[in-house]
Amino acid sequence: MTELHEAAAKDDVKTLQCLLVKSDIDVDAEDWDWGKRTALHIAACNGSTATVKLLLDHGADMEMRMTGGWIPAHCAAEGGHVVVLRLLMEYKCPMNVQDDSGDTPVNIATVYGHKDVVMLLQKAIK
Repeated sequence: MTELHEAAAKDDVKTLQCLLVKSDIDVDAEDWDWGKRTALHIAACNGSTATVKLLLDHGADMEMRMTGGWIPAHCAAEGGHVVVLRLLMEYKCPMNVQDDSGDTPVNIATVYGHKDVVMLLQKAIK
């Protein structure tokens, strides 16, 4: 796990800000030991809205796929993180992307019983 991934996992916005101003930091670096997750995947999984926003403001790719084909929206849907999903939608993240099994974020939210997320995502993809 890189410093960037660690800061995202801890929702450590101050450290993340310091890391992101370094010119040699790749905001989309993949952690191969953890299924090719980016810092944005980790922050979305954790429901860390401030961290997600900071990463997006620094150009994080919302369509990067981790192992299994999940984008950060799938991660947020799994955890029922409505605010993170709204933020991703503000930044124009597509909500109808299928993973390697053909599941979209709304499918994932349905499996985990997150009714508020399902309603939000169904409205977004119409």
